Amino acid sequence: MKIVDLKVQQLKPLDTGFKWKEDWPEKSIGMLLFRIIADEGIEGQCITWLTGPGHVEDALARLRGILIGRSPHDVEALSYELTDRLTQPTSIASAIDIALWDLIGKAAGLPVYKVLGAARHKVRAYASTVTYPTVDDYVKLAHECRAEGFTAFKLHAWGEAKRDIEVCRAVHAAVGDSMDLMLDPVNAYNRREAFEVGAALEEMNFFWYEAPIDDTDIQGLADLSRSFRVQIAGLESLRLGFKAVPPYLTAQAVDSVRAIGDWVGGISAMRKTAHLCEAFGINYEPHSYGSTLIQAAHFHVMLSVHNCELVELPVPTGILDIGMKDSLRVGADGCVPAPTKPGLGYEIDEDAIDDLTVRMLSANEPASMHYF
Repeated sequence: MKIVDLKVQQLKPLDTGFKWKEDWPEKSIGMLLFRIIADEGIEGQCITWLTGPGHVEDALARLRGILIGRSPHDVEALSYELTDRLTQPTSIASAIDIALWDLIGKAAGLPVYKVLGAARHKVRAYASTVTYPTVDDYVKLAHECRAEGFTAFKLHAWGEAKRDIEVCRAVHAAVGDSMDLMLDPVNAYNRREAFEVGAALEEMNFFWYEAPIDDTDIQGLADLSRSFRVQIAGLESLRLGFKAVPPYLTAQAVDSVRAIGDWVGGISAMRKTAHLCEAFGINYEPHSYGSTLIQAAHFHVMLSVHNCELVELPVPTGILDIGMKDSLRVGADGCVPAPTKPGLGYEIDEDAIDDLTVRMLSANEPASMHYF
């Protein structure tokens, strides 16, 4: 089996705006659909965040030289070449890696996690919010998520220590007896604020405390980890892949490692990071906030390792499930069951994708650009 083409479709931005802390502007989410096409007619796919204007066009010629004529089963060699030879954002290399694994799974007739080697067949889910204007908004959503079947709930609050403590107390009072709670201030606090919030979360027995301070502050994270029983999770903002993780592990700076697979090298890089963390007795809890296929890529890694407890699902449910026939959903037991279909296991709705497509590019015609 050989790769014969790579096609990229730019999709219309979502109508809904997103932000994850108060001082961030609301952003419109655009997506790219990558299709890696093999000579046997099988297609590997990944829908990911839209990278900067012109990046894909600039990368297509190099992608053609790396991919066309190669076997998708050479994914480890290809992933090394992609991260080494592409000077553009790693989101492109990550999307290609994910699409390659989708293609490999489809060719084998197996879900990706079974190709990787299954560790389990379901993972407990947590609901992950955007930033809302009021405390009542979070309390209302927490009740809705509990009714939907979630047993864990993560707040992206405002990134302001006193307000964040207030909303955490309100949500804890509302659902803390039946849901594990987490807070992610997205690296907003200084050290003093981080300790103030950490003490409040410890009092409320929060499940984890994510990205309290800048991820580059190894000593600060280590001090927080030693000071609280609540898990300190971090490193999501680092975009340097698994090679950036060892200093944090040796310093015992975090209790669990976060990573965005669609930034740091896709499924291949996430697996390496997970095993690295396992060697240090630390959980690997990758972010999976993105399109259905991005959620799925992270989910397959979680299903193939032992040191991950929770899969992140964006809420309200379905807000990022664009152009899909099916998506990840929490079950009655609070878990997401493993997909049974080959590859990433979730099916694109081609009619919906056609309606969403703004333009299409092909590695075989790098100078061409078809607008719709």
